[in-house]
Amino acid sequence: MMIFSVLSTVIVAISTGYSIVLLYRNKTKISKTPGLMIAIGIACMAGLLSGTIIGMVSGEMFLVVGVSMIIGFMIGFLSGHPIGLLAIIMSSISGLFGGMVGAVLGVFLQFITATILLGILLGIYVIISGLIILFILSETKDQFTVQTEEISPFAIISAGVIFVSLFLFLYSSNLVNIPDKAGSTASAQTSEKNTMVKTVDKTEVDVSEESTPKVKMLVTEKGYSPATIRVKKGVPVELEIQNPLENSCLSILNIPDFHINNAKLNVGMTKLTFTPDETGQHTFSCGMNMYKGTIIVK
Repeated sequence: MMIFSVLSTVIVAISTGYSIVLLYRNKTKISKTPGLMIAIGIACMAGLLSGTIIGMVSGEMFLVVGVSMIIGFMIGFLSGHPIGLLAIIMSSISGLFGGMVGAVLGVFLQFITATILLGILLGIYVIISGLIILFILSETKDQFTVQTEEISPFAIISAGVIFVSLFLFLYSSNLVNIPDKAGSTASAQTSEKNTMVKTVDKTEVDVSEESTPKVKMLVTEKGYSPATIRVKKGVPVELEIQNPLENSCLSILNIPDFHINNAKLNVGMTKLTFTPDETGQHTFSCGMNMYKGTIIVK
């Protein structure tokens, strides 16, 4: 996965950089309206792919969204700069939104089979980027001409049908693990085999009076159980976390106040230890910050 992410980054960087260089070299030959649309297209697609890649690699929502939006803005500014002020404004906005959407998509894709879907998204990016470069060359070079009437509408429709069929095939196969689907399957299999640990019925547990506190936590499709843990300041706490789910955002645990970030909860038992060094209420959450709980330190 990491190798493919690096390769995708290189492709996006080269294609985006080449498109921007072409705009700078031929800024006097491209009229304002086509230049504006080109700048918007470059910024939107580059921001989307950059955010997706960063989101899949990092997985931390706040940082990923912020960095991706900045990258999208910078690409948008550079794309619109040779065209004019309006192009700078519109392409920067497109880059911001592209980076934000890509970051959220990337964080979500890390819980699925990301390589396949990133490959599809990269293929779409390459096609659109290639068309942008071809348009710039056709507008500025006499030897390049594009006859759009030679492109059959049936070819485009056929390509769309193929893409839809591919997504349906991936959804129905085992090549892509959908989080809810995978979680339900894992839970059903675990129940059938009676291997799941005993569910913690209480939504709150208090270990603040124990000298060596241990908390047994269960990952469920509805969140973490217990969802509230009471502990004592300065006393190390051991979490024994039973996770029956695969490819779920709940398989990532964050307790940022106690220096646990993006902890991977493998299927089965995972043990984590933290020392609550500050009184008050502290939040723990899943990888996408959707499911949360509270640690109350006395």
